Amino acid sequence: MKCSIVVANYNHADVLTQALGSIEQQTYTNWEVVIVDDGSTDNSLAVINDYLANVQDPKKYKLVHLSDNIGLPRAKHLCVINSSGEVVAICDPDDMLHAEAVEKVMQAHMHSPNASVVFTNMYRCSPDMSICEICQEAGPVLFNNLLENKISAFASFKREAYDKTSGFDPNLTLGSDQDLYYKLEEVGDVVYINEPLYYYRIWPRGVSQGFDNYVRSRDFKLIAVKNAIQRRQLSGVKMPSKKEIRVLLSEIHLLQAEGLMYSQQDLGRKFIKHLGLSILYNPIGNLTRKIKTAFLLSRIKRNLMKASGEA
Repeated sequence: MKCSIVVANYNHADVLTQALGSIEQQTYTNWEVVIVDDGSTDNSLAVINDYLANVQDPKKYKLVHLSDNIGLPRAKHLCVINSSGEVVAICDPDDMLHAEAVEKVMQAHMHSPNASVVFTNMYRCSPDMSICEICQEAGPVLFNNLLENKISAFASFKREAYDKTSGFDPNLTLGSDQDLYYKLEEVGDVVYINEPLYYYRIWPRGVSQGFDNYVRSRDFKLIAVKNAIQRRQLSGVKMPSKKEIRVLLSEIHLLQAEGLMYSQQDLGRKFIKHLGLSILYNPIGNLTRKIKTAFLLSRIKRNLMKASGEA
């Protein structure tokens, strides 16, 4: 089986070769790399071409250069449709793979023909890729990832499973990976490898890092969750109970309200909406957090009024 490792790049010329170099070091040799350069405005294209001119086997690489930026989910979908492997794996341009990452996910795919998704644990790393910690949130998906939120990098999926779904949603500029995982678990099994085989860089340029990006990613995750619920209501596949759905939506809205408290976004109707919906969906759940969030808002409001009066 061939593994197609997809890399959707936008303006990561300074770190992209680290990702590509980690792929070159894989112990599993039947792989290809599909790179889509999504209209980068830095020197990414020159860096990529220079790198490919010096690899041992340039035929293992496919490069698609776009003159205009089409966005991450469209770029990743373009990676997939240009791939030729039975398995597709995602490596972001600012991250790196463990040398045995591809070998171990491919073994799992071969041993689990009904698996649509195989994923591993990961290391969280500093900007210079020093290891900070092993991710504590990843783990086996016992019922469905919609409720458990366990799937992380290094994530891979069978191409035939991807083709049974609508693929990456072009409307989700953040959270498109999680949206895809929801779709993939609806068409197959999910297998977890309990080893950190991916190096995830924590730095300011991360697309979903920082409070503001976190809040925005949660907005899109909420859309992905609601879309998944609608699909599963029709199919009946891995459908949570009504109570589980209400608890899930309450938690997402509460996280949004909490995130807004620390982000640079304006408080107001959006905050009130999320806190109110969290209470509506699950009135008695997480009462302490809801009271704390409401109290913090009132304190901020008093401070703002005081500052306005002093001015």
